[in-house]
Amino acid sequence: MNYLNSNQKESTYFSIIQNMSIWNKILGKKDNNRPKESSDFDSDVKKSIDIIGSEKSLENDELLTLLTRNGIEENSGIEIITFLPIVFVRKWLADVDWPKTYLEQYSDSKRISKRFSDNHQYLTMEKIVDHYWNDKPNNDIIVNIAGRSAEFNAINQLLNDGGKMSDIKMTETVIIR
Repeated sequence: MNYLNSNQKESTYFSIIQNMSIWNKILGKKDNNRPKESSDFDSDVKKSIDIIGSEKSLENDELLTLLTRNGIEENSGIEIITFLPIVFVRKWLADVDWPKTYLEQYSDSKRISKRFSDNHQYLTMEKIVDHYWNDKPNNDIIVNIAGRSAEFNAINQLLNDGGKMSDIKMTETVIIR
């Protein structure tokens, strides 16, 4: 015999889900398959622009610690540290013929070519940087973030050695995983 009405069943179900969540927290179980909500990542990127833009000389591991201390999940922080400087330099130097792909290197023998346009997090950063760019961007922040990219450093070296912008031919960026 069923003694619970539909509202009680729904309440009981919700209570069970809450308790499972509490037990998972206590026992350290995490749902790693759940993608981060897009609005959370958007917020993380916006926060990171301010944080990374105000830091000139932190190494990536120090910067990751700073981002996580400011509430950004480690995996998101890694992607932001990796791709945000690339997004900034590409926006800043828009006349350069940038490759549409990059390489992810997992070992000496394993490299995978990926399209920037297939990377959802990259596209999110690109959208947010476009909005940032159209809202009176701070030049120091642009330089601090774009200056972290290998692309910026390669172009800077070429120009310091007497090269010209017209001499620039970019190759695929290699991201070591």
